[in-house]
Amino acid sequence: MLPGQPAAPVVPQTMHSFGCVVPGRPPMYSDAFAQIEAGKWSCDIQNVEQIRDVVVFLTQPLQVAGAGLSCYITGPPFERYHFLGAVDNDVPSAVFRVRWPKEEGAPTAARLGLSLEPMEQIAVQKASLPGTELVDFGKQVAKDLWNYLASFEVMHQHGQFLLNLFDKWMQRFEERCKRDPFWWVNRE
Repeated sequence: MLPGQPAAPVVPQTMHSFGCVVPGRPPMYSDAFAQIEAGKWSCDIQNVEQIRDVVVFLTQPLQVAGAGLSCYITGPPFERYHFLGAVDNDVPSAVFRVRWPKEEGAPTAARLGLSLEPMEQIAVQKASLPGTELVDFGKQVAKDLWNYLASFEVMHQHGQFLLNLFDKWMQRFEERCKRDPFWWVNRE
């Protein structure tokens, strides 16, 4: 199912009760998934133009120590899977934003793939995820503000000092978004 990935431990599906929810649709549990090989399952999702998020959850703890359930999605011809994120015993549920690569266009169907993988491998994949929309938005706001301020005389006199402040702010902003992407919602 997921090319180039090491084989997962051989574990029967019944030991891994999991499910997914596409908002606005009924939940799908592990028995709705086809087992592709040991430790790998998939299910087809129709009407994907309406899908923005996928919720994946465990209904009982994973029985394999040091492993998590990686979540992938692909569109026709169902060959190139995109890593969405993972759930594990410490984080038994998660909401994943579905983003289709621009070069692939909008698919008419999708396949959700779940794969039992070592936590070390999951950590590497999580680190390779593209920046969040919030970080990208923050960069655009900062760039727009910088361009606006550049039109004032004070920028010609103190530009380097202000640029250093902007760099520090952007680093702080990115770190906050990594720790908690919704920090701005939870503030009082």
